[in-house]
Amino acid sequence: MSRSIDNIVLLESNVNKLKSLIVKLKTENSKIINELNLKDESLVKKSDELKDWKEKYRSLKMANTFLGSNDKSLTKLKINNLIKELDKCILNLSS
Repeated sequence: MSRSIDNIVLLESNVNKLKSLIVKLKTENSKIINELNLKDESLVKKSDELKDWKEKYRSLKMANTFLGSNDKSLTKLKINNLIKELDKCILNLSS
């Protein structure tokens, strides 16, 4: 009878250890999920910043194209081509 009591006590001890481990793992899992969410938010912000910088770069590149040309007729031609492209886009959107 003593041996079965010892086994029960041992089993109870193991169950308590498992409960403790489960609580610890749930806490750790919660922290990891929070960190992951923060990383995801940071990634979204960085992605948005990258898009903004790409757009700024494209605008600067276009501006440099205009400024880099000493020939005014070439600059006017480029501007006219851009206006034509915009007109086409507007027509496509209105259709």
